[in-house]
Amino acid sequence: MSILIVLPAPGEASPELSRASGEPLPVFSTVPGQAPPVLPQRHPAVIRELRPAPAKTEANWSSSPEDDARIEAISRSVTMGALEVLAGTRPLQQLARWMDFEEFERLQLRTNLVRGREGARLHRNVRILRVRVCPVAPGVYETAVAAAETDRVRAVALRLELRRGLWKVAALEIG
Repeated sequence: MSILIVLPAPGEASPELSRASGEPLPVFSTVPGQAPPVLPQRHPAVIRELRPAPAKTEANWSSSPEDDARIEAISRSVTMGALEVLAGTRPLQQLARWMDFEEFERLQLRTNLVRGREGARLHRNVRILRVRVCPVAPGVYETAVAAAETDRVRAVALRLELRRGLWKVAALEIG
């Protein structure tokens, strides 16, 4: 059994105001064990979407195997380069062509923080274990990379976008 409770719509008079204004009060008759009758609202409730509708993409879009292979190669190179930059074995400028300006600055800040620690052991041997490529939309891919260093395995997530004919890393998260 379900119970439906109907509240007065905004602007409707409360029972106290109804008595004061002389309007008749609604009559609720209940049968033991049953819910009270439902009165129709004067103003129907407005239903709104909680989330905006997703952007419509082409209905039959699928990525080409050539693009998938290219994205996988870029993801491997950028991941290996980023981890070598954090280790101090590669200059950050070598990644400038592949990265967004904001992501480049984030990686530079993280590199400065890692290199500034006393006694930090730098990882030099980076080996890519696995790359997973996921096409999101035409010109947008997301990849997940598992990379093994000397004593630990790290997860790296990248978002690549095609801009002016070049693939750029729009987001880089290193775990």
